[in-house]
Amino acid sequence: MRLKPGLAALWIAAVLLPTRASAQDRGRSASKIIEACIRAEGGPKRLAQLHAIEFQGTVTDAATKASGSFTMILERPNRLYREVTIGGETSREAYNGKSAWRQDSSGLRTLTGDEGTILETEARFRNQRFVGHKKDKERVELRGDETVRGRAAHKVEVITATNVRRQLYFDASSHLVLEEVVPDGNDDSKPERIFYDDYRLVDGIPEPFRMEYQQGGRDWMVTISRVLHNPGVDEGVFAFPAASNRPLPDIADLLKAVDANQKAIETLVGQYTCDKTEEQFDVDSHGAVKSKGVKEYNVFYLDGDEVDRLVKKDGRALDAAEERKENEHIQKVVNEYEKKQARKAEQTHDRVEVKRKSNDVQISDFLRIDHFTNPRREIFRGHEVIVFDFEPNPSYKPASMMESLLHDLTGAVWIDEQARDVVRLEAYLAGNFKVGGGLLASLKKGSAFTFEQSKINEEVWLPSSLEAHVNARLLLLKGLDGNVVAHYSNYRKFRVESITKQGTVKEN
Repeated sequence: MRLKPGLAALWIAAVLLPTRASAQDRGRSASKIIEACIRAEGGPKRLAQLHAIEFQGTVTDAATKASGSFTMILERPNRLYREVTIGGETSREAYNGKSAWRQDSSGLRTLTGDEGTILETEARFRNQRFVGHKKDKERVELRGDETVRGRAAHKVEVITATNVRRQLYFDASSHLVLEEVVPDGNDDSKPERIFYDDYRLVDGIPEPFRMEYQQGGRDWMVTISRVLHNPGVDEGVFAFPAASNRPLPDIADLLKAVDANQKAIETLVGQYTCDKTEEQFDVDSHGAVKSKGVKEYNVFYLDGDEVDRLVKKDGRALDAAEERKENEHIQKVVNEYEKKQARKAEQTHDRVEVKRKSNDVQISDFLRIDHFTNPRREIFRGHEVIVFDFEPNPSYKPASMMESLLHDLTGAVWIDEQARDVVRLEAYLAGNFKVGGGLLASLKKGSAFTFEQSKINEEVWLPSSLEAHVNARLLLLKGLDGNVVAHYSNYRKFRVESITKQGTVKEN
């Protein structure tokens, strides 16, 4: 049966508009619940005066009855330190504003992937206490009314700009949080559950004096004995603990060594080709995937730069027109590379200084633009590496758009000291980044980027994965959550001179 145009419009309005309105109502209801919680906690002005909080208490294992101590320290905007000693074992974890770490029975390590993202999200969440959640572009939605240990509660899901979810249950009477459900990171089917009880006023702000942690089959009861607002905080508590007596290299000298080694690395990289699978998807305002596409590439490198030749889209081989277009694209890249090499040879012969492009950023720029802290030695993928954090250098004034973007990044870098190469990079925007004063584009705070390499044939580190999660607004259009996940595989050697006119490569 076909509907006439007029009837079709009415049918669409009757079916779709209530759905949209319902979603909007759920969002508004969730916002009202959160606003009620903020008021119950003393209001935004009073909460904004909290720069740091320290919780001290005892912890008891519900199964073994072993007991010990509990400490949690928060410092704005996003620092967290937590220490639990129980049954003679101590576990510590922290997010220092740039990277996350944990020390437990498995050893001391920097947290990567979902584990690091979840702890970073928790640090920001516990410090902000919902104040400014709209500014941070967090999405909230009412998921229904439930009962938590005999109390009526409203279930609200909070989704961060980087698509990390947590469920919160607000007491229908007091408006305070009764329960929190946090994703595990390794197994979303077994999340961590935290129950809050025995709220007492501290400086006019209600704080929970009893907390119960349930995770991985363990049940810990925490009884808080003291809560301090705005205590003096030793900044060293958030820093990565010293794990070795071996001296660490100077970070600036290490980065200069990496910079000096780039030509040798580019020569080795240029001998390899590989396959890459790239998945792209967008997330709507409720955290659901809006669109999804998978592309497969053959990859080779020219002068250290990655060149991608598209071979499949969503599992489908390219048609004749697409194949021709891709061949033309690759041949253009090859021609530009050959011209660039010829110019380099001529400039070298004539002793002419090679002019850098305005958006070319080198290690020397990185040294000026950012501030480096917290160096440590770790084992990563079976190799010893140097890890350090970086943040904007407040005294440096960026001279280009690319420098401005790098200046706004915060994160951590993993470097193989022996190979003098980058193994992993995690970075996120500490603030909003605007292009053209925000008229052309605006990248939102929290947009994140992760790049990782694997050592191939024990001679060179080559890309293994890349993730980008971007919250942006382009040309005055609505916000967009863009996500890209790429995986590199099947590395094999080939000769650079084997690039054919058709834009393919011949392997050795």
